[in-house]
Amino acid sequence: MNKYKFLDLSGYMFSGKTAVGHVIRELEGFCVSDFEMEFNLLRIQNGIVDLESSLIDNWSLIRSNDAIVKFQKMVKKFDGTYAKFPYYLFHFHSDFYNTQFNNKFTQLSNEYVNNLLTKSWKAEWPYPLYDMCETESFMRKIRKRLFKDNNAYENKLHLVDGKEFIKYTRLYLDSLMSNFNEIKKNTKTVVMNNSFEPFNAQKSLLYFTDAKCIIIRRDPRDMFATGANESSSFAKISHGEKVENFILRFKMQEDNTNKEVNKDILFLQYEDLVLDYENCLCKLYDFLEIKKEVHIFKKKYFNPEDSKAFIGIHKQYKNQEDIKLIEKDLAEYCLDI
Repeated sequence: MNKYKFLDLSGYMFSGKTAVGHVIRELEGFCVSDFEMEFNLLRIQNGIVDLESSLIDNWSLIRSNDAIVKFQKMVKKFDGTYAKFPYYLFHFHSDFYNTQFNNKFTQLSNEYVNNLLTKSWKAEWPYPLYDMCETESFMRKIRKRLFKDNNAYENKLHLVDGKEFIKYTRLYLDSLMSNFNEIKKNTKTVVMNNSFEPFNAQKSLLYFTDAKCIIIRRDPRDMFATGANESSSFAKISHGEKVENFILRFKMQEDNTNKEVNKDILFLQYEDLVLDYENCLCKLYDFLEIKKEVHIFKKKYFNPEDSKAFIGIHKQYKNQEDIKLIEKDLAEYCLDI
C-alpha cells in the first residue's frame, strides 16, 4: 500500500472553497478530487465520527451494536454496486464510492468492520426493532405473539469495545485513499472536499496518519448574496430565503467552531487569496510544507484578477436592507474592503 498525505478542503456554504481547490490543483504532487465529489464518510450521520462516539465516548452494548449495524448499512448505500439502470434513477445518493476507490471500497470497509468487531452472535435482542420499518416490526411481533416464534426477536448482536478504534480507522482510511482512482504517478497528497466538519477539524485529523485541513472563510454579506443569487434551491438550504435565518445559522456555526491553534489546520480568508495573492500563497506554502517551485501551473486554474469580480458582490444585492442587517448583527465578520 502506498502511503499518501491527506488534505481536506472545508468551509461554510459559499465561502469560496472551490477557489482554494483550484490553487491546490496547480501544485505538483497534489491529487485534487472532482469538486462535485464530497467525501462524506466521516461526517455524515452514522459515519466514522458517530461510530467513534458510540464506541469510545458513549459506549454501551446498545449504542456500540447499533453504530456498527448502521455503519454497515451506510457502506452499502455508498457502495453503488447496484447503481445500474433503472436503479440509479431512484437512488438518493450519487457518490458511488466503489467506482471512486478502485472497486475496493466495500472490501476495505468490511475489513475495517471486522477489525473493530470482537464477537458476533444471534440473540433475542429487541433494540433493532426500533429502527425497523413499521411493517417488519409488526410482522415480527405477530410471529412472536400469535405464532409463539421464539426466534422472532432475534438479531445479530455485535460485541465491540473500540480500544483500537483510531489504529484501525487510520489503517482503513490510508488504504482507501491509496486506492483513489484519480491518483497520478507523482501524487504525494490526496485532496478531498468537505471530508471534515469545519466546526471540529481536530477530531477528524486523528483518523489519518498524516493529514491537514484548510478551512475557507468569507465575508458573510457575500456568502449571503451568493446563496440568494445562485438559485431558489440553494437559497433555501443556506437560509430559507430569510436573512434572519442566515444570521442565526452563521452565529451558530461560529459559536460551534473550534478555533484553537493547530499546526495542521489553516483558516484561510477567501478575500486574502484574491486581494493579497502572493502573501497568501506564501502562507499556503508554509502550511503545506512545500517550496514555491512546486507551484508549476501558477494561475492556470485560479487567476486572482478574474476572481476580483466576486469580492463585494453584496453591494449590488437587490435588497440592501438585508445587507445592513447582516452588517449590524455580524459586524465582527464583515470586512472593510
